[in-house]
Amino acid sequence: MYVSSALNIVELKQEPAPLLVGERLNIMGSARTKKMAMSGDQEGLLEIARRQVKDGAHCIDVCMASNDVDERELLLGLVQSLSGIVSAPLVIDCTDPKLVAEAVRRTPGRPIINSINLENEKRFVGMAKIMSEYGVPAVAMCIGTKGMARTSQEKLDVAKELFERGKEWGLREEQFIFDVLTFPITTGTEQDSAMNTFDGIKRIKKQFPKAFTILGISNVSMSLKPYARKRVNSIFLHHAIKAGLDAAIIDVASVIPYHTIPKDTISVVEDVLFNKKPDALELLDEHFEGRKDDKKDKQDVDPSWPASERAKFRIINQMPNNIVNDTHEAISLLGGGHDAALEVLNGSLLPAMRTVGEMFGKGDIILASVLKSAECMKAATGEIEKHLNKVEGAAKGVVVLGTVFGDVHDIGKNLAKTILQNNGFDVYDLGKQVPMEKFLDAIKEHNADAVGLSALLVETSKQMKVFVDHARTNGLDLPILCGGAAINSNYINRIAKDGEIYDKVFYCNTIFDGLNVMEDLVKDKKFTIAKRRTFLEGWKERKYNFTSAKRPAKAITPISAPPRPDDMSIRRIIPDIAEIWKRIDMKELFKGQWGLIGRAAKAAEQEHYTILEQQKEIAKELFDPRITYGFFECRAEKNALLIGNHKFEFPRFREGLCLADYFGEHDYVALQAVTVGKRIADVLTKINEDNKYSNYYYLHGLTTMSAEALASYTNEMINKAWGLEKSLRFSWGYASCPDLKQHKMVWDILKPDGMTLTKYCQIVPEHSTAAMVVHHPEAKYIY
Repeated sequence: MYVSSALNIVELKQEPAPLLVGERLNIMGSARTKKMAMSGDQEGLLEIARRQVKDGAHCIDVCMASNDVDERELLLGLVQSLSGIVSAPLVIDCTDPKLVAEAVRRTPGRPIINSINLENEKRFVGMAKIMSEYGVPAVAMCIGTKGMARTSQEKLDVAKELFERGKEWGLREEQFIFDVLTFPITTGTEQDSAMNTFDGIKRIKKQFPKAFTILGISNVSMSLKPYARKRVNSIFLHHAIKAGLDAAIIDVASVIPYHTIPKDTISVVEDVLFNKKPDALELLDEHFEGRKDDKKDKQDVDPSWPASERAKFRIINQMPNNIVNDTHEAISLLGGGHDAALEVLNGSLLPAMRTVGEMFGKGDIILASVLKSAECMKAATGEIEKHLNKVEGAAKGVVVLGTVFGDVHDIGKNLAKTILQNNGFDVYDLGKQVPMEKFLDAIKEHNADAVGLSALLVETSKQMKVFVDHARTNGLDLPILCGGAAINSNYINRIAKDGEIYDKVFYCNTIFDGLNVMEDLVKDKKFTIAKRRTFLEGWKERKYNFTSAKRPAKAITPISAPPRPDDMSIRRIIPDIAEIWKRIDMKELFKGQWGLIGRAAKAAEQEHYTILEQQKEIAKELFDPRITYGFFECRAEKNALLIGNHKFEFPRFREGLCLADYFGEHDYVALQAVTVGKRIADVLTKINEDNKYSNYYYLHGLTTMSAEALASYTNEMINKAWGLEKSLRFSWGYASCPDLKQHKMVWDILKPDGMTLTKYCQIVPEHSTAAMVVHHPEAKYIY
């Protein structure tokens, strides 16, 4: 079962579990959210949703039920706004079936509804109708006609009744996400114990294997103080997952990985969860009394540990000093030579990298830390290789990797290469813009076990279909791993089933998904591919019917006297990079580019200001920034904007708007294009080839944000020439103007300095942007 937004498709069954549902956009559970809702701060509410997605939430729960606000206006407005800017599917949390139905209709994709139960017959029927009509899954709370199910048997009985009643409406088993119910451990009553919840999960999963289970995790720690709540919630979540939990409604940023929690804390919490001691609650209160500091003490390497454990610890904790010596000592202690080196590699180093991947997946460390661990691993494996006999096939497997033809972006591909190499695979990186013939030659030359295809753009991702079609037609018995921002599982499943099923193509949403697929293939290729075929045979693409939006009833009125700059010539500028850096969006640099999210972010923030200054020193010698912009006469014609002989056509959206509506029959538009230059791209490639993964990551992030700052700086100059306080910039490839082919017309008109276009109209160098600037005061980003 899938749920989806306009931008992404998410499986309810996550590997590893659970599906994380962000709980912070709930007016009843967050004082901050309530304050924003009551003050009409929609942008603040949207930022809460964005933050949860960055912290790792797969879906976002939206609840605006309160007597203090207009729930209908708030919920519907948020659903519509979130659908265009947040990739995570929504969980529509509302008790009014009519309002839920309206919200579902306004949601592009397939949301989850929250919730259905047996407490109120009219409400049950209303929710069941929605599930039946729209095919959406629902949180099915174990609440019967007698109230909340508390014992594990009661939970199962209510789940059975919910399912049987649902069958009357044609509901399928996989549409049910059973909320087994969580009760506060502070009640101290046996029927409300966590053990009943855990056992309830097991019973329901056994009875309904196609259904799913969910819990509101934070209920378990109600009335405890924040320091204690985080730890109780995290330990409870760990055991719920072990019991078979599929999904969790939780503050994703507050989850603490179980293995990082001190053993004494785990012990006192588990005593309560499993009713081990009669005075467990009192001991819990004593343990957390007065604790407020939420920082984890950093452990150091203990010289008394075995050398293999020291090496493993250094990889997990990004501590490169002495890792080569520890690795050498570990090999020597095992007698030296090939077999000893393999034992250290397989017994200590590779498990360390697996732990790093798990920590990243749970949000305990940022991506830059993963790359630092990879650098430690690279140093350790360098020592390992000195002791290995040169035996063909000693690696776990061979992967040929590249960015598809026409695509110049490679950071995702480079990260995938790093993770695969440091987990025991040989990777042959073919670089960017790789034609299919080059992939095929490399596969044959290196006797590859799999090929990895990466794409950033929708247009270039079509090369993946070309490759899969070739593999199907020519009987290429080779797993194909596909990743990149341009694709989703829906697209990959579709091309895998386009004709005869090709069961060897896998969608890899993250770099660790690619690693997991390769590990599964190594472990049991036949079983992994058979499992994929079974999935594809049963998979059906959900079709969404979007009606064409008409012009709004009240059309945008063009400016009667549009601003015309005195100088209509094209301007070419080499700016001062120091001025550009003043305009960097620090929040986006730190969080979006450098991944400072989750519980590890705060402690690392100050260090990253120092890193920023270091990266600036490197970049200022390498950047070659160029700006080209100009103003042009234009006129609107239905859905198009005409600049001379060039016709820019734009799509209309549900509110009926398109970009052309902001212009009149005689108007002016600005075009701009900026780049940081080609030299930095060459240096980034060299840094990555030298295995300085974290340096590459940091410099790449600064370069990306410098290009964005260049665009903002250019926009400021355009505003000044127009005599405006602000205008709005629209770049191609986004919803308002999605057609990258229009770059050709921009290049004909503007002839930008230092930039060219690929076959698929992508800008080279990579860190470059082009945009249309709109002066209309009512202009907004539309989708």
